[in-house]
Amino acid sequence: MLNFTLFKIPVSVHWMFWALAAFLGGGLRAQSAQDWHRVILFMAAVFISIIIHELGHALAGIRFGASTPSIQLHGLGGIAGFRQDQLNRRQRILLTLAGPGASILLAIAFFGIAIVLYQSGQPSSYPQILINYFVDVMVTINVFWTIINLFPVLPLDGGQILRESLGPNRLRLTCIISLMTLIVLASLLWIETRSIYNMIVMAFLGSYTWNTLQQSK
Repeated sequence: MLNFTLFKIPVSVHWMFWALAAFLGGGLRAQSAQDWHRVILFMAAVFISIIIHELGHALAGIRFGASTPSIQLHGLGGIAGFRQDQLNRRQRILLTLAGPGASILLAIAFFGIAIVLYQSGQPSSYPQILINYFVDVMVTINVFWTIINLFPVLPLDGGQILRESLGPNRLRLTCIISLMTLIVLASLLWIETRSIYNMIVMAFLGSYTWNTLQQSK
């Protein structure tokens, strides 16, 4: 477990976070030094992207007066934790939107860098090739994962926004919408990616939503 402080916010990183990032970056297929360079850069891109996303949540929470924020990175992503009962519904929705907002700003910044690199011509050295790869991964992660994260599926940010918008008395409806959306999303992801990891994540989201639905009864 890696522990450190960022902007006075305690951050912990579980070893499963690194393991899953390496897996998604092609660690099982890596053979040459060049392959491992790309794996390490992918892991760095995932780490930076999720940290910035969770910082968006945590800093918004601090801005609204929530106490004792913390950030945890685990195998399936990250979570910014603090006492949300101190916030009203509008503040909770804005706090939830702050994470995707931070990710989009990060994507825009790296998209600008990508344009500059493209205008400068084809890379002529290996370090330049790696820089281009890192920039491309940063843009892809922060666009693709933000789109997925905003689907109305619990416990993703989109699902949390839906739950807050409908209110606690319509939690059952929130779960039904979440499950229906999840079926569509899982089908699209399987058609496009054929990724077992994506299906594992979808199964986790489905299990969370189903358990929440049972509790709502």
